[in-house]
Amino acid sequence: MKFIFLIYNVVIENRVMEELEKAGVKTYTKLPSIHGVGTHSVPHLDSLIWPGVNHGLFIAVQEEKKDEILNRMKELKSIYEKEGLKIFVLPLEEVL
Repeated sequence: MKFIFLIYNVVIENRVMEELEKAGVKTYTKLPSIHGVGTHSVPHLDSLIWPGVNHGLFIAVQEEKKDEILNRMKELKSIYEKEGLKIFVLPLEEVL
């Protein structure tokens, strides 16, 4: 199994969720209001100087589902280059 961690600007949440639904993702854990500074977008620190926040999603998937999700997120990332979308894929050894 794989563990996917998505971090994305709240502005593109509807598009992220639409693509995950198309990929058949039905379960996830959402982390609302994540603050952060990246290299491809302005900081999202929910302040007067740097407004905006990100959301995060933890998604556990079977190996064969990972590629479809990554392809959909890569396409979104190319469309929304400045808004911020980061994808991390980690091995998932065990779920209790």
